[in-house]
Amino acid sequence: MKVVIYRVGQNQYATPVESIQSIERMLPIRPVPGAAAHVLGVANLRGSVIAVSDLRKVLNVEEQAFTPESRLLISNGNGYVVDEALDIADCADDAWEHVGEQKVWQRGDQLIVWEDLQA
Repeated sequence: MKVVIYRVGQNQYATPVESIQSIERMLPIRPVPGAAAHVLGVANLRGSVIAVSDLRKVLNVEEQAFTPESRLLISNGNGYVVDEALDIADCADDAWEHVGEQKVWQRGDQLIVWEDLQA
C-alpha cells in the first residue's frame, strides 16, 4: 500500500494515499464560533468551503505556530493541518504492528504511527 507520511510535533504519521485528495499550502482560515476545540475554522479551497482541523489538538501535541512547512492534508472534504508533509512511500500491509491501540511501522530508524483521517 502507498501512504502519505507527515510530521505532527516530533512524531511521524501515515495515512493511506487513497484517503488523501491533495496536500496544500496553508490557506486563510476563518474561525467558526462554537466549533469543537480541534476545529480551527473554514477555508476556501478552489471554490469549495472545507472545515479545517488542527491535528496537533486532535493528537494532544503541544500547540505551535504554523511555519512555511505547515500543510493541509485534504481528506474527505476536510483539511487537516500538519507540521510538514514528508513523503509518499510504499509499505507492505504486514509491516504494521499493533502496539496497544496504535498501529506502528518501523521504517529505518523512524517509528511511524498510523492515523486514519476518515474515522
